[in-house]
Amino acid sequence: MKRIIILGTSSSMPTKSRNHPGIFIKFNKRGILLDCGENIQRQLRIMKISPTDIDYILITHWHGDHILGLPGIFQSLSSMNYNKKLNIIIPKENIENLKGIIEDFIIPINFDINIIEAKEGLIVDEEDFQIYGIKTKHSTISYSYYIIEKDYIKLDKDLLNKYNIKNKELIKKLKEGKEIEINGKKISYKDIGYIKKGIKITYITDTMFFDKLIDFAKDSTILISESTYFFQPDLAKKNMHMDFLEVREIFNRSNSKILLLTHFSQRYEEEMENIRKDIEEKNENTYILDDFDEIYIYKDKIELKLKRKEIIYKYDEKTGNLLRLN
Repeated sequence: MKRIIILGTSSSMPTKSRNHPGIFIKFNKRGILLDCGENIQRQLRIMKISPTDIDYILITHWHGDHILGLPGIFQSLSSMNYNKKLNIIIPKENIENLKGIIEDFIIPINFDINIIEAKEGLIVDEEDFQIYGIKTKHSTISYSYYIIEKDYIKLDKDLLNKYNIKNKELIKKLKEGKEIEINGKKISYKDIGYIKKGIKITYITDTMFFDKLIDFAKDSTILISESTYFFQPDLAKKNMHMDFLEVREIFNRSNSKILLLTHFSQRYEEEMENIRKDIEEKNENTYILDDFDEIYIYKDKIELKLKRKEIIYKYDEKTGNLLRLN
């Protein structure tokens, strides 16, 4: 099971109801924090998540609304006997800034920090998932990321019993895609299983629209994207952000399944409910996020536990397709 917890949905300025940007993802056994705006560790506490659950922090760029929570996270981890290696993905231009935070705040770091340079393409290759990056177009060096679960072969237990396949080495070979032989009969994984499609979660923020974002988001199970502006594309371009109309184009052209909107300008705070109604009624599988929304991804369904409603999708792990059930 994978869990996405929305910690902050505002942009450069927090509002009464929206915190600076931050998203925590429990991706199988790993905890991944996407950006770390001001007050993020309190948001984590509210959602009963300990800072020690974090294995990776992915920083998109060095603007205050995306990094002001880092000193607090570091300070807490230093006080909590954090005994893991903290992996931080960050543009190489900001590595010295990161080191400066630790020095300037006199934080007694007593755990290992592994600094990983953000880049285009594959950045992290874990046993069960990978993290990819793309350099985006913002007012400072900026990257967006996606996390993708590796496809793997899933075997049907009933069919294993039918063919009397109990030997662990034979089962291992099948899971590796190799052919085996039982009583003179050759058997492949296709005879008794299938390839499980891996979940892909894409996070795009603080960038102007450009065509490469469409391919980057291709086939996302869940696309989380900034929508700093609504129906004001000229203003979005001027400030090097995206408007909803541009985000919608990425979503539609990338064959992504669910679009979650975040990183809203405070200018829309008073009219957000009208915007929400208009957007969600006219655009299928598109939702405006609130702080503390949660998304649960199971092997056969995806649940969106949003502030104002709950949505359930049936998930086909063979194809990656979704069917909304309510």
